[in-house]
Amino acid sequence: MPETMTMAHVAIMVSDIEKSLHFYRDLLGFAVVSPEEHINGPVATMVDMPQVHMREYRLRPSEGIDGYKRTKGLSFTFDIIQWLDPVSPEQRNPIHQVPSAHFCFGVDDVPATYERLKAEGVEFISPPVRFSGEGEWHVLFFYDPDGNLLELNEHGTGQQEPHAHEWSTVGMDELVN
Repeated sequence: MPETMTMAHVAIMVSDIEKSLHFYRDLLGFAVVSPEEHINGPVATMVDMPQVHMREYRLRPSEGIDGYKRTKGLSFTFDIIQWLDPVSPEQRNPIHQVPSAHFCFGVDDVPATYERLKAEGVEFISPPVRFSGEGEWHVLFFYDPDGNLLELNEHGTGQQEPHAHEWSTVGMDELVN
């Protein structure tokens, strides 16, 4: 049987650590846990590179974690990392490209948050989209300053309970043939 796992942290690469800190701390409200800097040493061995220089901010969501049960005070952290050596190439992947990922943040009011972030010049894929079914809530996708894909989802609405689901067969003929 596999060992039990817990979520420890998520890390994303950024091109300008201070610009990203402003975005995640000042615009999105993450709390700074600690700044870190790594020059060679164990990190170079861990990433299998002969020379490493990176800076990071370890951040924590100010209101805990959403999920099946809302819980405050968990030790989940969110790291933004700038590689100074070697420098990372910048590229933006489309939302549907593999590999690709996004991070979802829960907020009380997606439309109000959208308007506030839009006034700050944040780039959005769309305005808030309203979903209904297990309650009503708003969702949207947007980008951080480096093009990392993020999602906002209203918490406290809808249900996130395990449930059975049957997949649609629409489009499956193309995959099989």
